[in-house]
Amino acid sequence: MENVPSSIPAEEPPPSSSLAGRLLNVFAAPGDVFDELKTADSSVANWLVPVLIVMLVTITSFAVTLSQPAIKQQVVEMQEKAIDQQVAAGKIKPDQAKAFKEQMAALPPWVMQLFGIVQGVVAGFCGTFWWALVLWLLGKLALKSGIPFLKALEVSGLTMMIFALCVVITTLLIVILGNLMARPALSVFVGEFDPTRKLHLLLGSVNLFYLWSTAVLALALSRLSGVGFGKAAVWMFGFWAASRVLFVVIGLGGFVL
Repeated sequence: MENVPSSIPAEEPPPSSSLAGRLLNVFAAPGDVFDELKTADSSVANWLVPVLIVMLVTITSFAVTLSQPAIKQQVVEMQEKAIDQQVAAGKIKPDQAKAFKEQMAALPPWVMQLFGIVQGVVAGFCGTFWWALVLWLLGKLALKSGIPFLKALEVSGLTMMIFALCVVITTLLIVILGNLMARPALSVFVGEFDPTRKLHLLLGSVNLFYLWSTAVLALALSRLSGVGFGKAAVWMFGFWAASRVLFVVIGLGGFVL
């Protein structure tokens, strides 16, 4: 009697990780996270939860930073310096500058708190959707691959966890050093950081965490588009560097810090 070979059972796909696992693994094993996302069903939680975390961390950072008297004084001095520069450039008159300074001094504390909330919302939502758009466009136009925008959004959201860590470290540096402009960036080698100088802004944009997140985004672009990491990294870092220089040149250097 002929023996019928037993059928080989199909290999089961590896179990999907939890959301908490993905949020943590984006630091330690981002490639595994992106490989899983590539074939998994889209999930709003993959980008919404990191956005909410970034918002909470940014708002908390703002509150902690402004609770330091030395930092509050630095904010006032920076605002007054900006007004004085407008006077020196002939854009406003001295009496107008005096009125502006008096108005700023009279602002109630809740105004700055509201600004912190707005900053948190902008950092979370705008940052996530901006880098999702960059990923999607680079994949479509530069690498000729059809990366779904929702996948790019999930990747961007999870990568924002690195930005959340950056905010925490930056807040600690500001509080410990008593310097509002303290950053884990090349600007740490500048004796007195001047946000009106383009060179200082460029040095401040070379942030350890920005480089880290850009490398992770390049890895995501590589995995989702199916191209080598080197090619994806050239496009991602090229865009990152060009955008930093452009923002500084056109006077929007504050966006690169």
